[in-house]
Amino acid sequence: MAARTIRDFQVGFDVAPLVDAWAADQHYGFRGVSPDGTRNYQRGNGILTGAMPFTIRQNGPQVHLEAWIHANLMARISALFLIPSDMGIESGGMRGILPRNMARSSVNILLAQMGQPPIM
Repeated sequence: MAARTIRDFQVGFDVAPLVDAWAADQHYGFRGVSPDGTRNYQRGNGILTGAMPFTIRQNGPQVHLEAWIHANLMARISALFLIPSDMGIESGGMRGILPRNMARSSVNILLAQMGQPPIM
């Protein structure tokens, strides 16, 4: 399983307002904008389930999206280091099922709003 789920696609509109509304609805907190224009969001703090970081960058019509689960050190210790610190949100495998399902469901809502196929 990849450390991050990555999607690259094109759209004909500014995604920032749509992503901000989606983030508020899905309980993703805005974490700021990186120097390259990447908008950073995160759901959860990693205490009960893994933190769910999400980034998106738009350059003209090109959109680059990344989503993953981040397991903190305490979660990894309690799982005897059988879970990686970062894992993508695709389905499959037994590690991090609950947070991956939660993140995938949320991100698929956003992808549908942008006319993109869901993450499986």
